[in-house]
Amino acid sequence: MTAAARHAPHPARTRAPRAAPMPATSASVPWTDVLVAEVDRRIAEQVGRWRGEQAAPTALKSLVITDAEVDELMARASEPPEPALPCGSLAAQVIDAGAPRVLALQAAFELSPFELDAVLLCLASELDCRFDRLWAYLNDDLTRTRPSADLLLRLLAPPHERVFLQGQLASDAPLLQCALLLADDSSRRGGNPLYRVADGVLRHLLERGGVDAAIADAVWDDDVAPLAPTLWRARPQVQEVHALLAAQEGASTPLLVNLHGRDGSGRAFVAHAACGRLQRRCLSLDGRKLKRGADSRAAWLAALRDARLGGDLLFVHHADAGFDDAERRHEWRTLLQSWLRRFGGTVLLASAEALPLAAWFPAADVAHVALPNLDMGEREAAWRGVLAAVCPLPEGARESLAHSLAAKFRLTEGEIAVAAQQARTAARGMADEAGWTAVLHEVVARVAAPRLHELAEAVPVRHSLADIVLPPDRLEVLKDLVRRTQHRRTVLEDWRFDDVSARGRGLVALFHGASGTGKTMAAEGIASTLRMRLFRIDLAGVVSKYIGETEKNLRTIFDEADRADAVLFFDEADALFGKRSEVKDAHDRYANIEINYLLQRIELFDGIAILATNKHSHMDEAFMRRIHVSLEFPLPRPPERLRLWDRSFPRVAPMAGDIDWDFLAQRFELSGGAIRNAALGAAYLAAEGGDAIGMKHVVNALRTELVKAGRRMQDGEFAPHAHLLTQPAAAARTHAGAPSPRRPGRPEE
Repeated sequence: MTAAARHAPHPARTRAPRAAPMPATSASVPWTDVLVAEVDRRIAEQVGRWRGEQAAPTALKSLVITDAEVDELMARASEPPEPALPCGSLAAQVIDAGAPRVLALQAAFELSPFELDAVLLCLASELDCRFDRLWAYLNDDLTRTRPSADLLLRLLAPPHERVFLQGQLASDAPLLQCALLLADDSSRRGGNPLYRVADGVLRHLLERGGVDAAIADAVWDDDVAPLAPTLWRARPQVQEVHALLAAQEGASTPLLVNLHGRDGSGRAFVAHAACGRLQRRCLSLDGRKLKRGADSRAAWLAALRDARLGGDLLFVHHADAGFDDAERRHEWRTLLQSWLRRFGGTVLLASAEALPLAAWFPAADVAHVALPNLDMGEREAAWRGVLAAVCPLPEGARESLAHSLAAKFRLTEGEIAVAAQQARTAARGMADEAGWTAVLHEVVARVAAPRLHELAEAVPVRHSLADIVLPPDRLEVLKDLVRRTQHRRTVLEDWRFDDVSARGRGLVALFHGASGTGKTMAAEGIASTLRMRLFRIDLAGVVSKYIGETEKNLRTIFDEADRADAVLFFDEADALFGKRSEVKDAHDRYANIEINYLLQRIELFDGIAILATNKHSHMDEAFMRRIHVSLEFPLPRPPERLRLWDRSFPRVAPMAGDIDWDFLAQRFELSGGAIRNAALGAAYLAAEGGDAIGMKHVVNALRTELVKAGRRMQDGEFAPHAHLLTQPAAAARTHAGAPSPRRPGRPEE
């Protein structure tokens, strides 16, 4: 470096600028004074040696090697060696000044004296910005403002040990493998990278608290409803995990504990409570927020290192997010295996379902702790507890609410606590039972199925079973579906019929028939009678081109419908439940995998699933074996059509009294949907002319409906009412007098 360059203005750095310099002196870590002073002294000695080694500067130094420079370099071989500073001498001075965390760091990671010195020297670099320019000077490069591998060796090790100690700065050595130091690979020059101390190590040694910046965004947010811990304390799994952790103390074999259960089942609470009983802290991270891609390894290393630094147990919530694809699963497994092989210890992993940890980590002990769903009695007890805290109603009313909510919604303790808290806010100032009941059911339905609205359409339930026009034997099948649902707790739980079959406790019905025959209305009627919500599955939102996403969407739909006590209605079900195809390419293979998953999932479903199709023959045979009820919706016969025509006109609609109901029912074979469309069209024609609805409006609307359906119509088919037909463009108006509020001539029910 030329003299002019040494005195140039401070350059723009290639890395982000540092925060304001930390004062070297700190009341909580007084040994930093000793550290900075000793590093200052060593740098001063190195600067002196460096200046003595430089040949006289020339204008062509970077282009020409002069004779004088060669002579000077050759002369160094005969110079006496540099003063020998033993490895560990820097750490020894710091430890003598009172630095227990430095000693603990060395013990935790089994560091050599040189490795510990390297960490401390890089730490000193962060304590004072003056070091930036000094490193740049000694590196002979204004952009290299960190200590390099060469400088670490020169400042910390005797000359005769430096070649050997180079390996302790390599990428496979503990300093980098454990992320105590981070190397700037972009700065490598002939194997001479720059080093900095990891943020988590700096925070730990300086007692600044917090976690490494690489995982700061992934720290588990333990923001739970205030009432939830009270409910979770009843979980016996706290004692189970505590016993596992206590038995692991001092064990040489690593332990992986997998807590699996639904969100809100208390997995994090169980982990923290068990650690608390051992007086151990728990570093809790959210696996969904751990960085992905190139930064994922750094994030996992930072998590494992920070937990070991603090003597904490590492708990990863939603750990299954880290194993959701093959590439990430392989990377994380390899990293965790290597760490456990080196240090042992215990890691707690929470997931929705049990993870195959024994297959992934054969050298570790594995324990699975299931947090099962609450049964009816447990849910009712939980509701009684939270309602006593938030609901001002008398005890009898609260008991009734607790029973109905427990029977209708399959929530976890955490979800019950959240729903109770939200209901208290929504019902503030409300003291009547009807109001609280409505608020609670609305809030609980939202908590139970937060994503169902994204993948399905909530269908307004406007019809009851009394509105459905079907032959009596088919209507009885619908009533039987309702009966099975209303009394399944008595039959399956109290009378133990649940023990007879391992299949799901739900009902799967297939409604098949032509369009407009009442399949959707029947689904509404069932939901209305059972006082359940109805969701139509949007296949466009469920089926994904991305591998595995369709299964995830289906899992969400079934899980949330199960919890929210909702009826699922799969319209055009043959598109999703159709016959499996011959495998000719990858697309066919994955499509068949989706159908196989659907078959398995619907068999375990505890709710009501109704599938509708007008292509019965296209349904997969394996799926048909899982159907509890298969009901055909035929086209209505004349008696049913007569009732449908009558019911299609509201009682308050003005009728002209000249409608030939028998003619309409006998002459035209229509579905109920087509009849309703024709009635609606007739009403619009009458409204346009300011008339009561009469036969002329009905036959013209009916002709339009038949043409829309693709039927070729002759006016003679409408005889003896063909004279009432008008050309669509003419739309002649015939005034038949003032509209009548009465409905003369309606067919007899």
